[in-house]
Amino acid sequence: MRISTSQIFQSGVSAMQRAQADLNHTSLQMATGRRILTPSDDPGGAAVAVQLQAAISSVEQYQRNVDIATPKLSQEEAQVEAAENILQRARELVLSGNNDTYSDEDRRTFASEIHQLREDLLDIANSKDSNGEHFFSGTRVSRTPFVVGENGQVSYVGAQGQGAVREVDLSATRRVATGDTGAYVFMEIPESSGLLTEAVPAAANSANLDVPGVAMTTEVADIDQSLSSAGETFRIRFKDDAGTLMYEVVDTEGHAIQDADGALIGGPYVPNEPIDFAGRRVTLTVPNTTPPTEPADGDEIISRPMEQVSIFQTLDDIASALESSSSETEARALLDEASSIAISNIDAGLERLNEVRSSVGLRLNVMETHADLNDQRLVDLNTTLSEVRDLDYAEAISRYKLQEVALQAAQQTYVQVSRLSLFDFL
Repeated sequence: MRISTSQIFQSGVSAMQRAQADLNHTSLQMATGRRILTPSDDPGGAAVAVQLQAAISSVEQYQRNVDIATPKLSQEEAQVEAAENILQRARELVLSGNNDTYSDEDRRTFASEIHQLREDLLDIANSKDSNGEHFFSGTRVSRTPFVVGENGQVSYVGAQGQGAVREVDLSATRRVATGDTGAYVFMEIPESSGLLTEAVPAAANSANLDVPGVAMTTEVADIDQSLSSAGETFRIRFKDDAGTLMYEVVDTEGHAIQDADGALIGGPYVPNEPIDFAGRRVTLTVPNTTPPTEPADGDEIISRPMEQVSIFQTLDDIASALESSSSETEARALLDEASSIAISNIDAGLERLNEVRSSVGLRLNVMETHADLNDQRLVDLNTTLSEVRDLDYAEAISRYKLQEVALQAAQQTYVQVSRLSLFDFL
């Protein structure tokens, strides 16, 4: 076969270029410390490396979540502890205020301190973390969770319901909440005394009472009877009797309720006048309108034990009771009842705060555990990634030397072959 001079030269150049490319590739591997520079170097290894890098990024995000949530929960735990101390002090004041050794002036002093404790508790409920986000507003972190209305009552306006609290992932299968809503911590406290009642319209009522200005209030009319009926539910039923709106009071089974003299409780309905039964006094307040606002035939008002009471309401009620106390027998009995209610509900509030504090502590423990697991996971993943992707320097240096010799041989061969020309002998 005939080999031309150009083929000989081209073959020599190609050999040198291949040797130089191999040497450059090895040199770049040594400079970067990576065995796989492009997917073509090791397609299988490159695919595994991509998967490992994705797993490492996920675990690093989990660790960042822990770093963000841990200080927030730690600060919340401190706020809950401060709230517990406030309630403990309020409990002491209630017990002292119901002690006969103290005067009415002393009780008013106790009431003043309870008012101040309530303000301190409100400050805690509206407190912020180091990032300026409210602890107890749920996902509405920029909104003040508790507001005081014109009537002096505290209301919660933060996030509520499903998804009301931020959650972070600690792993692919574990997620924890980074806070608690103020509604759960301070407002939705189980009413444990059984003495507080509320009046609410029945669900099947007409729209007659669903207008602005209508209010239903309840209070204690007779202490002994109130204690006897604690925990019971009654219904005030309205009916039209030949054009006259009448009312009657029945129990949950529809049986009519009698007063202390054995007479059935009921009669013509008089707007804004209280209805007394079972030691309770329910008042339906309606606006002065034309035509008059009044219940429709078949409407009902349900008088039932309160299921929940806020810590703020508990403190407000007992402070008011202490301020209005006197040495009169009836007033003293009212204070006894108010103190009993306050102690029961303060204890319920303390139990809720302790529950929240324990929950926060458990979440902090879970995050600490997952942080350790994620650290170990990162070590394992990085080790595996290094084995797949990183360079074995001992092997690379040996290969580099061999490729360097190959390049030198190719260069010397090219020089020798380039001299095999007839022109050199003419």
